[in-house]
Amino acid sequence: MIDLHCHLDGSIRQTTLKELYQGELPKITFYPNMGITKALESFRATLSVMQTTDNIARITHELCEDLELMGTKRSEIRFAPQLHCEGQIEKVIDAAISGLKPRHNLILCGLYGESPEILQSLVKAAKTRPRVVGIDLAAAPLDSHQWGIMDYSEAFTEAKRAGLGRTVHAGEGRPADEIKIAIEHLHAQRIGHGLSVLGDQQLVDLVRKNNIHIEACPTSNVHTGCIEKFQYHPMMDWFKEQIRFSLCCDNVLLSQTWGRKEYFKARLLCDMTFDQQNQTQIWAKEALFS
Repeated sequence: MIDLHCHLDGSIRQTTLKELYQGELPKITFYPNMGITKALESFRATLSVMQTTDNIARITHELCEDLELMGTKRSEIRFAPQLHCEGQIEKVIDAAISGLKPRHNLILCGLYGESPEILQSLVKAAKTRPRVVGIDLAAAPLDSHQWGIMDYSEAFTEAKRAGLGRTVHAGEGRPADEIKIAIEHLHAQRIGHGLSVLGDQQLVDLVRKNNIHIEACPTSNVHTGCIEKFQYHPMMDWFKEQIRFSLCCDNVLLSQTWGRKEYFKARLLCDMTFDQQNQTQIWAKEALFS
């Protein structure tokens, strides 16, 4: 099984987090309809134990081990190096690379609202590191942010020139226009979440024409309140519209899920067939950046 959307800092092994955390560990696991803002706050605890290169290498290696034990043999693990070790980006990236197992690679995340220069520095670092296969724009835009999605287009254009993969968190409970901008101006090949894609027929045509792959994270979407229940996820309508997608965990620890569990729930609650499941995994293989 392939997982294209897994956040390193949301997927720390529970026993490791308890061992490394200073003080009493707060409740951080997600719950239904908690909202994106509260969900993002849960990362404070996990990020706090990822401030040394040794811990980053260990947590990366353990996630690869855990994914494989749960049936995920290939993954593209994403994280934001600028949030670790006082922003020593290259040092942090190299630590994560040292923890990778074969068939698992990295995607580097810029964050909505931060200076575009940070994303540009991630692209520069990625160019010389083959185990870094792509970049992402993650988290969520806020009205208070100084920079909007279009401000990151230069970095994504440079990533395209360098042959790096491009994915963007878009349409996660937000308008379909965000997905269109990600494709047309950020050169996105994949979209994280993409729940609103069916809200615009021209966008559906654009997604089909460009073979855009959606990294679907249904359990996470229930937790953030983007959908009320797993079975309300539009994945089955995506099949009808011939939109490519695969199911992903988003955060193993925080959402308490993994690839096979997402597919089990899809078969149980959405009537996804094994043939359809296999088709999404074929699409996932074709959408790999590595």
